[in-house]
Amino acid sequence: MAGSISTLGAGSNIDLQGIIEKLRAVDQIQITNIQARQIQYKDQLAEFEAVNTKLLATKSTALDLSLNTTFSARQITSSQQSVLTATVSSGANTGISTITVGRLAKQNSWQSSGVAAADTVVGTSTGSFAYTVNGTQSSVAVTATTTLQQLRDAINDDLNNPGVTASVMDDGSGTATAFHLVLVSKETGDAKAVTIGTNNTSLTFTEIQAAGTLDAQVVINGLTYTRASNTITDIISGVTLNLEAPGDSSLKITTDTASVKGKIVAMIEAYNAARKEIADNSLYDQDTGVAGSLSGISSFRQLTSQLNQTLLTSINGLGGAYDNMADIGLSFNRDGTVSIDETVLAAAVENNLDDVQLLLVGDSAKGIDGVASLFNDLLSDITKATGGVIANEKSRVEQTIQRMDDQIETQTARLNSKYDLLTKQFVQLDTLLSNLQKQGDFLTTQIASLTASKD
Repeated sequence: MAGSISTLGAGSNIDLQGIIEKLRAVDQIQITNIQARQIQYKDQLAEFEAVNTKLLATKSTALDLSLNTTFSARQITSSQQSVLTATVSSGANTGISTITVGRLAKQNSWQSSGVAAADTVVGTSTGSFAYTVNGTQSSVAVTATTTLQQLRDAINDDLNNPGVTASVMDDGSGTATAFHLVLVSKETGDAKAVTIGTNNTSLTFTEIQAAGTLDAQVVINGLTYTRASNTITDIISGVTLNLEAPGDSSLKITTDTASVKGKIVAMIEAYNAARKEIADNSLYDQDTGVAGSLSGISSFRQLTSQLNQTLLTSINGLGGAYDNMADIGLSFNRDGTVSIDETVLAAAVENNLDDVQLLLVGDSAKGIDGVASLFNDLLSDITKATGGVIANEKSRVEQTIQRMDDQIETQTARLNSKYDLLTKQFVQLDTLLSNLQKQGDFLTTQIASLTASKD
C-alpha cells in the first residue's frame, strides 16, 4: 500500500501505521462500492450476451420459416434399398416412380496370359506397350528385359495415363501360368473402356468385363436409360439415384410435412427459452432484496411485448385458411411462454400446407409479410450488432463501466497522493514525539539525579 513504512511509530511507540491503514480503509469504502457496482454491470453484460444468443437462435428458426423453400422440402423412400437408394432436393415433383435396375455400370477389365512369376521377363524387344481410354492414347517403354511387375509399375507411374490401373494377380493355381497382368479402367461405363494397341510383350489379353456391357441400364416408368455411372442425377429432376444391384424397386417422393412441423415447434421452443431467460433474470426478490441482472431495464420488457404481439398478430388479406398462429395451434400461457398444440399443427401442415406457408411467409405479390417474416425482421432489429436493442443496452453499460474505471483510477490516485503526504507527516510526527520523549527522559533523569544529591 502507498505510504506504508514498516517502522512508522517505532520512535514514539504509537501505532501510527495502524492509524493510517484505518483511515485509508474508511476512504477506500467509496472505491470498493464502485467496484461492487461495476461487478453488477459486468454481470449485466454477460446476461445481455446470453439473451442475445437465445434470441439469435429464435431468429434462425424464424428465418427458415420465412422462406418458401422450407415448404418445398421433399422426402424420398425406396421400396427396395438393396436395389437402389435416392436423395431428393427441395421442389422436386411429388409422386411414385417404378424402377427396374437391369444392369449396374462396371469398369472395363482385361487379363493377360499367365507367366510363372511376377519377375518373369515379358518384354520381347525394345518397343512399347500402348493403351487407349476414351480416345486418349498413352504408351510406356518396353525392352527385352522388362518383367511383368516392371510393366505394371510403368503403367501406374505413367504421367500420361488416361485412366487405367494395372495390377499383378496370382490366380492361386501354382502353375507356370499363375501370374497375370490385369488392367482395369478407373471409371465405369463404355466410354471409359480400355483398348490395347502396340504390344511389344509376350502377353496376350482377354477382355473380362467387356465393352458394350459397361453402362448401367435402368428402366423408369417403362422407359429405358443407359448411363455410365451408378450415380444418376439427370433422369428424374431433383433426384439422385444410387444404383445398388439389379432388381425392381419404386421411389415415392412426398412433401416433407414433418420437417415443416418440426421447424415450427423449434421456433416456439427457441422463443420460450429466450423468454424464460429474460423473465428469470428480471425478477426482484423482496425478501432478500436481490435483483436479477435485467431487473429494472424496461427495454427487455418492451421487446418481449413486441415479440408476443408479433406472434399473435392477424395477417389480413392473405386469402388462405389461416389468419394468425392461433389458427394452427398457438396459445400463450399465463407465465408469458407460448404453447403449440401439435395435434392441431399436424393437421394444418398435413392438410393445408399451402395455407400454413402463406400465413408464415406471406404473399410477396400482394406485398404482405407473414408471421415468420415479421418475427424474423423484428428479431433482426433487436439483435443487430449496431443500433439493436441489446447492442444499445450493451453500449450503455460498457460506457458506465468505463466511467467507473476512470473514477476508480482517479480516486485511487488521489488516495495514494493523500496517504503518501500523510505518511510523510506521520514520519515527522513520529520523529518529533521521539525527540520529545528523549528530552522528557533526559529531564526525568536530571531531576532524579538532583533529588538524590540533596539527600
